[in-house]
Amino acid sequence: MQQPYMKEYLEPTMNLHRLLFVKMSENQEYDTLSMIDKYMQSSQIRKKMDEGNWSALNKGWKQLFNDVNFADCTTKTTTIDDILLHWIADIYVLLQWMYNIPSKSINNIIPAKTMCSIYNPLHETSEKTACEKIYKRYFLQSDSENTIT
Repeated sequence: MQQPYMKEYLEPTMNLHRLLFVKMSENQEYDTLSMIDKYMQSSQIRKKMDEGNWSALNKGWKQLFNDVNFADCTTKTTTIDDILLHWIADIYVLLQWMYNIPSKSINNIIPAKTMCSIYNPLHETSEKTACEKIYKRYFLQSDSENTIT
């Protein structure tokens, strides 16, 4: 399978999303998981990253954050541990990169709340293995049920 961009961008993109998700969690107004879902669903920069746009792959966390209007996100209810946020960021980015599936489609099938629920069974395995298991469970089984857009 062809990756959407060069491997040299993968680790910096994962680190960028770790920082972005942590910054989202520092927001006192909106729920972090709601913000992650909104970002994955509506960010034009994230969409361009999925397509391998080098300019988008070189953006900073503030540019990604400001690319999305979070006004309709749910209000802040819980605080999420940074380790969990790092794992979610890594899995979303790596899953998108490994299987070349648009981030919006990944988030449609596996919203941030679901990512939280699968953390405990998968976080002790390698991220690559976690992505393989997630892909088999949520994408291969759901191909006939879900359309990836």
